[in-house]
Amino acid sequence: MIDRLFGIFLLFLGLYFIWGGNQLVVSFSYDPLGPKFFPIAAGIILSILAVFVIINAKHASFPAFNTMIKTGLIVVLLVIYQLTFNVLGFLLSTGILVFFISRIFAGKPLQALSAAVGISITVYIIFSTLLEVPLPVGTIFTSLLGAS
Repeated sequence: MIDRLFGIFLLFLGLYFIWGGNQLVVSFSYDPLGPKFFPIAAGIILSILAVFVIINAKHASFPAFNTMIKTGLIVVLLVIYQLTFNVLGFLLSTGILVFFISRIFAGKPLQALSAAVGISITVYIIFSTLLEVPLPVGTIFTSLLGAS
């Protein structure tokens, strides 16, 4: 029963993606497919897969309590990450996120620290240098340095 309910939820989510994609209006064309393509395509794929989940539903059991606690902690960490992203900047907030997620998955402190440093620096280099995406430095650092 839980699988069917989840499938119905996914079906409505897919339909919402399709509806939301159709609501996008752009006054100029900068891409042959336009901004509507991705949400509509994602909604169609999600809706099709949701129908398969509804049709082929099997008995599902909830994960162990320990797994649910870990999942809840990760969700809380992601919310905190989103809230502190501009304040702490990309490098520090991503490093803290990776460190705590590594610890949740039983990483030793030194392993978690090295993963946090390595991943945050690598992803920063990829986004800022290769993809030329500006990432926030952090308002606490700009106010400390006196820069605006």
